[in-house]
Amino acid sequence: MMFLKLSKNSPVKNILVITLSNIGDVLLAAPVLDILLRDFPSAQLSLVIGERAASLFEGNARISRIHIFDKQRSAIEQARWTLDLRQYQYDAVIDLRNSMIGYFLTPRWLTPPLLVADKKSHLKDLHLNRLRSLYDFQTGADKPLSILPSSKDSQRVDQCIQSFLGKDSSFVLIAPYAADLSKTWDLEKFVQLSQSISRQYGLKIVMIGSTEHRVGIEEIVRQSRVSILNLAGQTNLIQLMALVQRSKIAIVHDSGPMHMASYLNKPIVALFGPTQPKLSGPWSSLNRVVWQNDQCPRCLNLGLVNVSHNCMSAISEQDVLKAFGEVYAKIS
Repeated sequence: MMFLKLSKNSPVKNILVITLSNIGDVLLAAPVLDILLRDFPSAQLSLVIGERAASLFEGNARISRIHIFDKQRSAIEQARWTLDLRQYQYDAVIDLRNSMIGYFLTPRWLTPPLLVADKKSHLKDLHLNRLRSLYDFQTGADKPLSILPSSKDSQRVDQCIQSFLGKDSSFVLIAPYAADLSKTWDLEKFVQLSQSISRQYGLKIVMIGSTEHRVGIEEIVRQSRVSILNLAGQTNLIQLMALVQRSKIAIVHDSGPMHMASYLNKPIVALFGPTQPKLSGPWSSLNRVVWQNDQCPRCLNLGLVNVSHNCMSAISEQDVLKAFGEVYAKIS
């Protein structure tokens, strides 16, 4: 199969982007979608995506179709699902999964398989490099185009925070939980951090998380005795994007909210433990990473499977407060 290069002048009408399943991975791929929406405004753009992340794009009129990828399908069911995609006659397929799906769709333009990836590159750059293997774009898009909260979702967020903020227009967004406990900072330290931010900077705090995190965040609110709004479980994914957009600074773990803030180019303080910031860290123009894994026995020797990580507990409240102050000084 000959792999043709796509250009701005190519007569492409129907583009399919095959993304990944996890929310964070999809957000890392959003810059690819933005470039395609910018450079091929007349083409229809469709997605193959995991079910959990699909709602990020459902309100965007420029996304033509969303095909749900289910990893639990049997091989026969997966083959039938793939062949069903042929009816849409996609003439360009950008496959960020590096799967075989594109071959069955016989597009005119297809990202080449077996592309050698630099394992030391940031995941966002790996996706952009995969796009570049097919289409030599000049620059990234200068604004979000693929993930856009509707006016209804933005109004819903305004309703959630309006009475809390009062006349204030800014707040610090904190996500005190990560999906993986080994990547989660001590909740007691979030109490101390919240007190310091409130007293030293006079800023209000909005905390986010899933419904199951609501009780834990209420305990942070109770112990800190400062102005915190607990919105855990109160917003859907796209409303959470609108909330992140409204924030002044985001304090996050290596998580979906971190990639949301990065995509929206918000100032970020990111707390890292067992993962590598160079590979999956924040990518907004203003960010600070707090990472103290140089004394973590598990990070130093991944073969110690019966030893727990202590890299997150090694981060002090002063470490995070210092990073916050450096970021805040640049935007205040």
